[in-house]
Amino acid sequence: MRGRPAPARVMWAESDGHYRYIGIIAGDIARRAYPGSYVMIWVPGFDETPMAIASASEDQIEITVSPPRRGAPSPLHNLSQGDLVGVRGPFGNPIPLRGSRVLLIGSSHGVSYLKFFSERHRDKIYGAILVDDGEGVPHLSRLEGLGIDVRITRGGDDLLRIVSSSIGAIDQAVVCIREDIGREVAKIISKSGVNSYICVERPIKCSLGLCGSCDLGIYRTCLEGVFMDINKILGTEYGIWSRDKSGSRVPIRGSIDKAPELPERRPDLDPSLSIEIAGLRLPNPLMNASGCGLSGGILYRFAIEGAGAIMTKSIGLEPRRGYRGPVLIEYIDRLYMNALGLPNPGIDGYAYEIMDAKKAGVPIIGSIFGRNPEEYLEVGKKIYGYGVSAIELNISCPHTEFEMVEDIPELVRDIVRSLKRVIDIPVFVKISANTDYVEVVRKAVEGGVDGVTAINTLRGFAYDHIFSRPLLGSPNGYGGISGPFLKPIVRRVIRDIRSEFNIPIIASGGIDCVEDIVDLLQLGARGFQICSAIAYKGFSIFREILRDLKRYMDEKGVKRLEDIIARGSG
Repeated sequence: MRGRPAPARVMWAESDGHYRYIGIIAGDIARRAYPGSYVMIWVPGFDETPMAIASASEDQIEITVSPPRRGAPSPLHNLSQGDLVGVRGPFGNPIPLRGSRVLLIGSSHGVSYLKFFSERHRDKIYGAILVDDGEGVPHLSRLEGLGIDVRITRGGDDLLRIVSSSIGAIDQAVVCIREDIGREVAKIISKSGVNSYICVERPIKCSLGLCGSCDLGIYRTCLEGVFMDINKILGTEYGIWSRDKSGSRVPIRGSIDKAPELPERRPDLDPSLSIEIAGLRLPNPLMNASGCGLSGGILYRFAIEGAGAIMTKSIGLEPRRGYRGPVLIEYIDRLYMNALGLPNPGIDGYAYEIMDAKKAGVPIIGSIFGRNPEEYLEVGKKIYGYGVSAIELNISCPHTEFEMVEDIPELVRDIVRSLKRVIDIPVFVKISANTDYVEVVRKAVEGGVDGVTAINTLRGFAYDHIFSRPLLGSPNGYGGISGPFLKPIVRRVIRDIRSEFNIPIIASGGIDCVEDIVDLLQLGARGFQICSAIAYKGFSIFREILRDLKRYMDEKGVKRLEDIIARGSG
């Protein structure tokens, strides 16, 4: 099961110095595992952690747990035979085999990936360079037992020297080492022209490509990695800075490189698809929803793929690390539930992301949240100063303490009013169907709001009787439901709002095809946010919908999107 943790038993566990090897009965995952794949392991009551698959047989997988002081959660290190864990996967792309003399370079638990690759491709392995950073090398005896020539190094300049001296004898390299030295290794290999792939282990949380915690440049490492072409990696911030669990940028010690900058771009313009929303002119009405992606690079990618506007992650006053995992599951096919906990680097740390996103050449809408009018005002003024084109007030997150804002319509009015007094760009309020949304919109209109986004996720609760506990990591187990199941609810809410108020509406919830766009246009929506569909259709969802929308307009003789709105009966 890739979408939600499936119960699995620990079959065996053994120690090898500071490391721990654990075998887990997970037949379905084991049969689909491949070198380069990983699983999400959930120890109930603790966190969910991405773990490399070190080997796979007919009915079980093996993982390697690093010493707790190296960052591995101690509950994983303490697992023993018979313990129950939750497992989902496999995730990640296979390590490509492009040569017949493959050099393996690894350290710590990254050696697990190399072990699995060696077992499947023993006759293609030239040798291995493994880094002992003071706590031994996992799987050393197993690799030597396969007849692989292994060289041990302490890393640093010695590692770079050995890699340089080996380049002439190989035609591929597979690398899984720490980023602080990984970029230097990558540069040496790249100059040689040898086909190479490097493991990027950013803080993966959801493994479904939606939460943004593992963003790297314009890539999502959980889906487009974890092994990636070495030349792609060198075009990102890999080895220069990483992120903590809030999404804040953290410089990597010892790095002297400067991260490559994204190029300025201009979007493709088709006047028939352009639309105005509350005075904001967009090249087309599609955008991502605020739950998708964190980094400026991923927002930039949305624009490359066809989005007419890009929406930031919901940003608060202070950094938030979010909840422990699981934070996002696919409860049943295409029904997603999330309890991320509004992780974000805080408004002061988000300026870098907006600087990157602005290079995409489309309007940026800043999503913000807070506890009270004062926090909304402070965050709103700062994000306005960063140059966003509009602001969306997230008043309706269903799994955090901030949802209470929506429960007090007068508070919504006061927040809108205070912000509108000091900024001159459109302000939207994002509502949910979890409360009296008509009254919320009424008070927002009294405060001077420019538009409404409908809807946020629905409050839900996921429980598993085998684990005897909630599946999501929020304090109360609640999460937000998203996906195509929301389609009729979104239509109802938009119809209700449109019948009461003459206000621009951005539709959000379950949108994944042109039929949704046409339906919602006729009901009065002018913009459309997409999130869950990115998980099961990919980034191409934007271009696919625009292509189909253009085809529909040509077939119906429609010249402008406004003409579809005019045809709607509401």
